[in-house]
Formats: sequence, structure tokens, C-alpha cells
Amino acid sequence: MTQRRGRGRPKHTDSDTGAAIASAALQRFAAQGYEATSLREVAADAGVDVALISYRYGGKTGLWQSIVSQAACDLREALEETLAATSDRPAIERLRHSMKAFLAYLLKRPEVPRLLLRDITIDTERSQWLLDELSLPLHRHFNELAQEAVSDCPATPAHLDFRVANFIYSAASTVARRERLARLVDDIAEEDQFSAALETVLIEGALCDD
Repeated sequence: MTQRRGRGRPKHTDSDTGAAIASAALQRFAAQGYEATSLREVAADAGVDVALISYRYGGKTGLWQSIVSQAACDLREALEETLAATSDRPAIERLRHSMKAFLAYLLKRPEVPRLLLRDITIDTERSQWLLDELSLPLHRHFNELAQEAVSDCPATPAHLDFRVANFIYSAASTVARRERLARLVDDIAEEDQFSAALETVLIEGALCDD
């Protein structure tokens, strides 16, 4: 026997509520910064009671950490998928494709680099959390790939670790400041133009010659 649906709006599931809170918090933190964002604002944007956020995350810091951890998890999954898909390729190609996957993630979710750049340069517990949760794992990922890739180069590029770190931070900073850059630089206003410019400047500029 088919069960009849009751009238009215379908009830939101717990995952729907969590997604709404996370999305609202990410937008607020990215636009206003941690200090200027209140849980009441996030709750209003998400359409939930502020007490629910405090109960679920333990407060604003817990909510912020949850967002950073989820971003790190999503990024890690994207990079792992790319490595799996290019497992039979030369090391330099695996590195290049991994870099492209990183840029694609940032372009798809520009709120994330804006959020991160607000805290990474400030000496606080949040900056240490970002370092441990996101920056160091990301640097290790690309540094390991880069070490494998340089074995195919005639000579090891100078300052390899710095090249890797510079790629990561430059990518995040460039995507976060895309609108401002478009006012200064011609031919990067469109999505495909900006993406192509990122790959040329940040990826090819960081790699050794094939």
C-alpha cells in the first residue's frame, strides 16, 4: 500500500540543516571575517535557531573549525581522485593534473580561499588550526609529487619547497582577489580566460621544463 504524503512542505533532514548552517557560515566568515560574524547572523541566514548552532558546534570557534575541516576533506578527496585517475602517468603529469584540480576547487568555491586568507596571516589559534588542518597536508601532498617530478628534470629546480608553497598561497590569493585583478589586467574577466591565465602563470611557471 502506497503511503500518502502529508500536505505542506517536506521536513528538512538533519543533513539539510547542517548544510544550510555550513553554507551560511562560510559566506559570512568569508565576507566579514571571524570577529565580525555573529552566530545570530549565521542562524538567521540558515533559518535555524541560534541555540541549535551552539548545541551542535559548541560555539563560533567550533563552527569555524568545522567549516575548515570540511573544506580540507573536500579538497583532499578531489586531489585523491585526480591521483587515482593519473596513476599510470609520468610524475610530472600527475603533479600538473593535481595542480589543476587544486585550482578547479578554488575556482568552484572562491569563498574558501577568502575565508582562509583572513586568518592564515594572523598569529592566532585559528591560524595554527589552518596550518595543521589544511596548509601542511596540502604542502606535503604537492611537495611529494614535486620531488618525484624533478627526478625527470635535467636539473633540480632551485628552492623546490618554496615553489610549492608559493603555488599554494598564490593560487588562493589570486582567486580570492579575482575581481580586483580583473580591473587591473585585461583578458581575464571571463571564467575560461581567468582559468587559463592561472594555469599558465602558476602551474607552468612553477614546473621544470619537460
